[in-house]
Amino acid sequence: MPFGRRPTFHRHICTKVLLAEGRESPFTEHCRNFEKSYRTEIQRLKDEVQEMHRDLTKHHSLINTDTMNEILERCLLIDEQIASQYSAVQTQRTVFEEKWDVTFQRVTNEQEIYEAQLHDLLQLKQENSYLTTIARQIGPYILSIAKVKERLEPRFQKPENDCIDTTVKIHEDQISCKKKSCSDRDSDSSLILPPD
Repeated sequence: MPFGRRPTFHRHICTKVLLAEGRESPFTEHCRNFEKSYRTEIQRLKDEVQEMHRDLTKHHSLINTDTMNEILERCLLIDEQIASQYSAVQTQRTVFEEKWDVTFQRVTNEQEIYEAQLHDLLQLKQENSYLTTIARQIGPYILSIAKVKERLEPRFQKPENDCIDTTVKIHEDQISCKKKSCSDRDSDSSLILPPD
């Protein structure tokens, strides 16, 4: 046989999995039709040939030549049908390859997007680490400046009520000084004797 049992078995399993997914496409329809084609007839011919071979070698039985000719005719017919189907499958290659190229491009794009997302996350993590380091470095300076500002603000800013009290006190001092000045002047004048 041109193909080994292992690739055929692997293809059969993969086809079962593909058809079990339930997604309809031109390729799944092609696979469904392919599985139905000639497999049963080939198996029947195989069983008949094996039985004739066993009768001939082990039992030394006589085999009807008409049966042998019928099997040969069926083999030739199936061979023609398989060759025809092979050509038909070959003509579908272009259609399938176009769809595979689109699918492959979509998968490639998804893979590139996925890798780019991972790269972006690593870059964001690195940037965040850099910002964290800067924040930790400037944090003590900000706290120190804030404390100095808190100590300096009372010296440069006095409450408005204090300013009003100071103005009133100055005004009262001025009035008291004037009164004292007048009383001193009166007391001094009383000590002076009037002229003759």
